[in-house]
Amino acid sequence: MSQLRGLTIKASEPARVADFYRSVFELKTVSEDPELIRLSDGVFTLALLKERNEESTGLHASGFQVEDLNSVQQKAEKGGPASPQSDIQVADLDQNLIDLTTKDFGVTAEKTPYPIRHIALYTADPKRLSNFYGEALGMKEISQTDRSSIFVSDGYFNLALLYQRVREEKNGFNHFGFHVNDLEEIRDRAEKAGTRRGAARPSRIPFAEVRIHDPEGNGIDISVKGWNV
Repeated sequence: MSQLRGLTIKASEPARVADFYRSVFELKTVSEDPELIRLSDGVFTLALLKERNEESTGLHASGFQVEDLNSVQQKAEKGGPASPQSDIQVADLDQNLIDLTTKDFGVTAEKTPYPIRHIALYTADPKRLSNFYGEALGMKEISQTDRSSIFVSDGYFNLALLYQRVREEKNGFNHFGFHVNDLEEIRDRAEKAGTRRGAARPSRIPFAEVRIHDPEGNGIDISVKGWNV
């Protein structure tokens, strides 16, 4: 069974961004050097990769722990070079990058109180991507919205395939999410860390209640009710 267990963000200042996630969400450090910082909630790994071109920063690649690299590779598109924490890299049908490893992405023994449980991307064809993630990585379709978005899961993690409407969001990774127990506490922590408190999500959004951003503008949903898996 494939498991979605990693996310790589390209950051201009990895150390500054890492300090934000450590102070707001209590993520623990797996490894740290000037080019790559890896943080973990005890299950999932958030990698912050140094990027000198500011136009290329942002959510970069998801990461799956798999049993058979060749099986997934045969069903996926060709990706870029393997990352420092993966065996190979492939891409889905929209060219979203996926790091693959048969090991893990490095996690801490201690589980933190605010786990990462959600990634969302925009696509012009959610069903096409749902079929890909099901066939290549064994994810199951768990729900749809009346706005044509589809949610898939590996049994623990929620991946949202959001329908891209005209002139809205560009295709690709858009945000990720933490399951928390107190929205205002996290908003207070974000503000103390030097970012805005964020705004409530529209009532039509099925899961997340509030959207905040890290110091480089990456979107983060925080939710008490959590995501279906």
